[in-house]
Amino acid sequence: MDEILGLLLLAVYIVGIVGLAAFVTFAVIRIFPTERTPKKPDKPESPPGNGSDAGGRLFRRSKSARA
Repeated sequence: MDEILGLLLLAVYIVGIVGLAAFVTFAVIRIFPTERTPKKPDKPESPPGNGSDAGGRLFRRSKSARA
């Protein structure tokens, strides 16, 4: 009988912990809601050029190819 009561109390404890975590999660979501529409990123002022910067290339040019 003690084993059955112990297992029952363990199940109640687990359900209680999971319920408490669900309640805290729900409360945090209600207190601090997220934005409905995400912010749009700022557009760059000018597109990258082909000057001395990388210009969108993945690798740098070798010294012999630059000249």
